Amino acid sequence: MNSLERLSILNEFRDSGEETSFVDGKVVINVPSLKYLNYVDIYDLGHLCSSENMPELVEANVKLVCKSPEKLMRSITSVKHLSLCLYGSLLQHRIEFYQLVHLELCGCGPKWWNLLTWMLQGSPKLQVLKLNMCAEICIRTTPIKRSWVQPSSIPDCLEFHLNTFMWKYYNGRRKEKNVVAYILKNARQLKTAIFSTKESHLQEKRSQKKLKQLVSLPRASSSCQILLV
Repeated sequence: MNSLERLSILNEFRDSGEETSFVDGKVVINVPSLKYLNYVDIYDLGHLCSSENMPELVEANVKLVCKSPEKLMRSITSVKHLSLCLYGSLLQHRIEFYQLVHLELCGCGPKWWNLLTWMLQGSPKLQVLKLNMCAEICIRTTPIKRSWVQPSSIPDCLEFHLNTFMWKYYNGRRKEKNVVAYILKNARQLKTAIFSTKESHLQEKRSQKKLKQLVSLPRASSSCQILLV
């Protein structure tokens, strides 16, 4: 399969109860020519435990329930566009995504805020950051518990490259606001920051108040526009 460029591996159930595809046992990928990977496994099976490096990979959609996802993550470090939803810890590993410019991170996983810090530190060229929820696993965003630990030093992507920051379903809790404040304060090239909530009509006035609080936060970039949608 030296010429294979696109690959999807799905182990999930649709809302209708129909099983799309089921992967039982380990998944081994050795396709150096791969450019697009769609890997969804929400049943803690396989997780590309023996994957090889994919130097041509441009785009990846990865959603895993996995205790040790580092082998997979090390194999996709050439990716430029990454959509990531991860139930598993990577904090003890140092992995660099030198080509990554566009990251969409799901906010439903346990301690997703630590994954956010980890990705910022390992993605020096990141230009676009989106915080979202994915359909396969999420019911709602997981609140930040205890204190969010900021990076020990300002990540290169914040100082030199990040120009777009989006947070869909922002809930306005104090600790989430601290994350926003940190990014606005340190993202020197930021042009646009977009925030929206997922509130009922009765809660709309309160959610708009939370969003408007963001407008007054200090910004490192004088040209940064904050949009509330």
